[in-house]
Amino acid sequence: MKKKYIIFLLIFLFIFQSALLSTAENSKNKNKKSKKIEKKDDSKTPFFKALGQDIGHIFTSPFRIKSKDLLLIGSVIAITGILIHNDEAIYRSIKDFQSKNEWVDKLSPKVTKMGDGGFNLGVSGLFYLGGLILKDDKAKETAKLTLMTFIHTGLVVQAGKHLFGRQRPSWDNGNDSWAGPSGFFKRYEPYQISHYDAFPSGHTISIFGTATVISEMYKDTPIVPIISYSLATLCGLSRVTEDTHWLSDVFLGAVLGYAIGKYVVKRRSKFANNLNIMPIANSKGISLGLTYKF
Repeated sequence: MKKKYIIFLLIFLFIFQSALLSTAENSKNKNKKSKKIEKKDDSKTPFFKALGQDIGHIFTSPFRIKSKDLLLIGSVIAITGILIHNDEAIYRSIKDFQSKNEWVDKLSPKVTKMGDGGFNLGVSGLFYLGGLILKDDKAKETAKLTLMTFIHTGLVVQAGKHLFGRQRPSWDNGNDSWAGPSGFFKRYEPYQISHYDAFPSGHTISIFGTATVISEMYKDTPIVPIISYSLATLCGLSRVTEDTHWLSDVFLGAVLGYAIGKYVVKRRSKFANNLNIMPIANSKGISLGLTYKF
């Protein structure tokens, strides 16, 4: 595949990560006629209706890009492009480190399981069960949001895998190859299911989506985001040591997982919206805004 084609597809897919964050804010104000009119509470939207609305927002977010997002988008694209260019060398360096450190072989197969669908669904189930037992509405909402995020990340990552058709490093002795959309058909040939679906990393997008939801819901306890993102990072790196992904696959999965998790919480959580402090940039300068919803 030509490099120009790869960059074009990168731009198309990467645009999601910044557009999602601005979409969450814009959706809260679209029906607002004045500052005194109460905003619509998206957290009360029924689960499946909210799921459908968010799927539409996520996949149409590239058409709502604003100029203020371009710097962030450009930075992400630049980092990904550099990683893709150096993926083969990075992969061999990581494998060389792994061969010299036995603990990597012992840890990698364990932490990589955190990206499995069963693990992420289990986390959602545990939060819901805990919420029922302890009568904790926040825990039950966390369960709902992690489930929604899991579904969204699954749809986005499959779109990317079928669009790019990137070969996994476990094939062809760690040589990078891109099949493009034709990989959609090749990966369903006998014994090819995990051949052309490297980009982006499904495990990484899933665990980062879950980690982001939990971190946002319990960010008043600083240790929660630290633990959540540390475990998610270990899981992402393990996808390289397990020979299933390139580092750029992992990076993209992490960025998209974070963006989708952030979007879901900001738009759908009544707890996250009760008290919110955020920087506000406009033509008059930069300030801090604080909102509280009774």
